[in-house]
Amino acid sequence: MKKKIGLVTGGAGFIGSHLAERLLSDNWKIIILDNLSTGFKTNIPKKASFVLLDLSKDGFIKRIPRLKYDAIFHLAAQSSGEISFDDPLYDAKTNCLSTLSLLKWCYSSGIKRFIFTSSMSIYGDQGDMPVKETALPNPKSFYGIGKLASEKYVDVFSKMGLQTTSLRLFNVYGPGQNMENLRQGMVSIYMAYILKKQKLIVKGSLERYRDFVYIDDVIGAYMDCLSNSNSFGKTYNIATGKKTYIKKLIDLELNTFGYKKDEYPIQLSSSTPGDTIGIFADIKTIQRDIGWNPRVPLSAGIKKMASWCLGLKNSKGKE
Repeated sequence: MKKKIGLVTGGAGFIGSHLAERLLSDNWKIIILDNLSTGFKTNIPKKASFVLLDLSKDGFIKRIPRLKYDAIFHLAAQSSGEISFDDPLYDAKTNCLSTLSLLKWCYSSGIKRFIFTSSMSIYGDQGDMPVKETALPNPKSFYGIGKLASEKYVDVFSKMGLQTTSLRLFNVYGPGQNMENLRQGMVSIYMAYILKKQKLIVKGSLERYRDFVYIDDVIGAYMDCLSNSNSFGKTYNIATGKKTYIKKLIDLELNTFGYKKDEYPIQLSSSTPGDTIGIFADIKTIQRDIGWNPRVPLSAGIKKMASWCLGLKNSKGKE
């Protein structure tokens, strides 16, 4: 049987590399595009082809290998709300303009399937209720604005005939996260402090809340949407539908590593630019349309990630 061919942008990153691995295991031929600004070459699956390419640069389309792609998975982006305040222009180029260029290329090349990775950041503050995909967007960061604009580009090309799906990812965590990046990923940031036995710095209130979804469940959502025509032209929340307070997350992580919450030093500092008090998702739409459901509870996911981190630490210690 002929292999399907997929293009994964951002495939050297946390989520992209997991997705590439899954597609390869399903007998796809995978081409990865990444500029390695936040991803790592070591993340790239051995069976995937890799092109070092910066999607924020003019003319990047010309360097994409010309193959008969069955699907484009667009994950490449500057993916931190906090960091987007450092250079809003770069954020716009790497998010909005790259997405528009890819969509235009797909349309003109006859590539039908396009799955776009969006973010909960498009919502901003929505009140203390599960947020639905129909909620009025209110992004508070340049990153969120860029993702929202990109979604709108995707919607237009969907009406022009592309088979698109946009996935609004909430707080994704799990093995493979960058444990050195202390500006992105609450679960990984707090775990990094604990692993190093350093004071745990929390930017913002412990009363904030989020919706934490495990990496395997997220990859399952991509795969479930891929060939299901019910997902064409749709936008979905990818989350658990459960509210978790930051203080509960920290307690879980400390307990996993054998600490009691009152024994470990925690320092509260000011919130990051564009931060929200709290958000968690309504996931009924994707459950209804394609039957996707998250399977990994937060407590189990934290244990899996902690085990991976300890293994990583031990392997480095032997080098």
